[in-house]
Amino acid sequence: MKRPIRNSVSGTGLAIALLAFGTASAQSQKAQTIPQRNQAYDLGRETVLQGSVLTYTPASSVAPLGAHVTVQTASGAVDVHLGNAQLLAANHFSLSSGDKVRIVGENVVYGKSPQFLARLVQKGNQIVAVRSPRGFPLSPNGKFGPRTEGGAL
Repeated sequence: MKRPIRNSVSGTGLAIALLAFGTASAQSQKAQTIPQRNQAYDLGRETVLQGSVLTYTPASSVAPLGAHVTVQTASGAVDVHLGNAQLLAANHFSLSSGDKVRIVGENVVYGKSPQFLARLVQKGNQIVAVRSPRGFPLSPNGKFGPRTEGGAL
């Protein structure tokens, strides 16, 4: 009578082990399909874009979500991610077609395509930090925002 119980317990243990392995395997496969930024933000790779605003979208439906501005530069149009549009509004910073802007940021790979991530945005003598030096988008009520600096970049 003890043998059937022992076989039943070891069979249950084996089933639980296989189930756990299958679940862990499925989780690792799901994690691989999520698009991620392929490189971290690095101040050493920052560049400066200068040009005219073509379009400004406060709430883009295209990733990365948030405010986007298309800037016409000498080398062509560039889509720039600005982060939280409420941060710009809290700093009384607006962008309209034709505005001359200077943007400090970095081209990074987001998912499978390159994206220019702004850290500082300047229009005239007004500068707004939209991203931390480590590349994290700032929020209007967060530790780093609202923040406006005067002067040139």
